[in-house]
Amino acid sequence: MNKLFNKKKYILILFLCVFVSGTSFGQHTEKRRYMIIRTIPYYTLLVNINYNQSVLELAGTYNDDVRSKYIYEGETFGADKGYGGTIVSKISIGERGVFRFNQTIGYNRILSYAFGDKELADKGKANYNAFTGSLGLEYNFTPAHRFKIYLGAEITASIINGETSIWIDNPGYGYQNIGDFKIKNTFRMGYGFNAGSEYTVNKDFGLNLGVRFYNLNAFNKNAEGTNNDTEFKLRDKDSPGLNFAGNKNFAFFSLFGGVNFYFGIGEKRYKLK
Repeated sequence: MNKLFNKKKYILILFLCVFVSGTSFGQHTEKRRYMIIRTIPYYTLLVNINYNQSVLELAGTYNDDVRSKYIYEGETFGADKGYGGTIVSKISIGERGVFRFNQTIGYNRILSYAFGDKELADKGKANYNAFTGSLGLEYNFTPAHRFKIYLGAEITASIINGETSIWIDNPGYGYQNIGDFKIKNTFRMGYGFNAGSEYTVNKDFGLNLGVRFYNLNAFNKNAEGTNNDTEFKLRDKDSPGLNFAGNKNFAFFSLFGGVNFYFGIGEKRYKLK
């Protein structure tokens, strides 16, 4: 009798184990029958840091050596490399989100010697600050994907200021400092182009990397004042006889990277047959 009872007990336990396992397997299988798709964000906020490289007339160093003479004569701005940061707000347009309306604020500093002064006879240098706001439009090639690739263009408005020190080689006397000058706050309009990518880590957070080209003084260039001035606004237009004056572009590339914050990403579940 006891043996029969024990057999029934073992059979019952085995039946319960098989039932629980089957239920768990069924639940697991049921979960696998759903596909989750995330919608596009209606708003994206990017916070980036920049590494800058001057080009065109903003670049004024040759083999890591500033030429004060060229700055003084208005041929270059005399800068080289720098750093900065930007905050970018992106608003998706339409249901697909292929286009995004961008608003950017940023600060960039560009210096003759970004990593310390050089021990040279010509101790001249020029350092600039640019505070920039811009509005632009961006085309997002893969708006609904985890990895997004985009191209964009923007119109910029900037306040540019800085300082420069000029050393000139006087025959028989060597290099001598002829003056330290201050560039006062100057308003300029320009443009920019950018290309980059975003990686969506989750529905709230992501990473980004890209490159941007700026020409901050493409419009409303000017050159005013006299040669006796030690403080003056940016002289980026030809003015014969005026020191520092010359038709110059305040242009540079920025390599940027940072973090993204997404708003409005929803999740849609589709049951697979």
